[in-house]
Amino acid sequence: MARISIIGTGLIGTSMALALRNAGIKNLELVGTDQNSSARAGAAKRKVFDRMENRLTPAVRDADIVIVATPVMAMRDLLSTIAPDLPDGCVVTDVGSSKKVVLEWAEEVLPKRVHFVGGHPMAGKETSGPETADGNLFKDKTYCIVPSPTADKIAVSEITSLAEAVGARPFFIGVEEHDSFVAAVSHLPFMMSVALVNTASKSANWEDIAQLASSGFRDLSRLASGDTVMHRDICVSNPQPIVAWIDAFIRELYDVRKMLDDSDGPRGEELHQVFEDASLARAKWQAGIVSRQNTSAAEIPSFSENMGEMFMGRKAMEAQKRFFARSKDASQKDK
Repeated sequence: MARISIIGTGLIGTSMALALRNAGIKNLELVGTDQNSSARAGAAKRKVFDRMENRLTPAVRDADIVIVATPVMAMRDLLSTIAPDLPDGCVVTDVGSSKKVVLEWAEEVLPKRVHFVGGHPMAGKETSGPETADGNLFKDKTYCIVPSPTADKIAVSEITSLAEAVGARPFFIGVEEHDSFVAAVSHLPFMMSVALVNTASKSANWEDIAQLASSGFRDLSRLASGDTVMHRDICVSNPQPIVAWIDAFIRELYDVRKMLDDSDGPRGEELHQVFEDASLARAKWQAGIVSRQNTSAAEIPSFSENMGEMFMGRKAMEAQKRFFARSKDASQKDK
């Protein structure tokens, strides 16, 4: 029987377990653990884990794959703690929003007899906890796979299979690119949402302003309700890309400000063109029609050559999916 252990049974960890269970993989044991007793109890009520452990050692013992689904800043100590108890050949992955620091920690503390492959499903909610977990959370979502230059190709193949098993679309990306791009489309929106809520709520007239707040404010402020510990850790672990995108956003907003505050009056036609450009860009994104823009190398780091080689070797890796191949073979024997 194959075993997947999930450390962290909050929204993402429990959703991962539900999605794996929905995949119908036979002869699969799911083991869960969380330092928070409420999270363990909440996940146990979902009846998706075969076993819930109070301690890390029994949770990772004999695991084929270990998924770390904790806040990013807890990962170094956690990896260091479980390192001696990981079985030979075990594949360790994470689901964190910052990848550079996590890969560095894994290289530093994990033994060479295990394999680490960074992962990040581009899915989530503004709510947290196992009670809000959803087995369809990852369906048709991008699942970033970020191997280190020394990553074992078979291990990468297994995490690719895991991403596919939960219904996601595997996406190979370099670590620098990941942290920069995710800062633009995930971390920056959260910071914008927080800034909007704080700007409006700090007004002396907030009680009256709040009466007028409707769907627009609700939609733009939704992310500010997110897990505060998770977002704190994201910012602490990926500060420079976030700062760079905040600066770019400020420049964009200041350009609009200048159009509004022109000495000859608001520049209506220019404002209209800005709005048209944004509307068209969003429409293309929603339709899946996105063209590359001219971008300097300083803004977007180049893709590492070894990642390209790994991507080109995908077909070879497909034949070596030892973990999910075992499960599939066992399922066929049961028929």
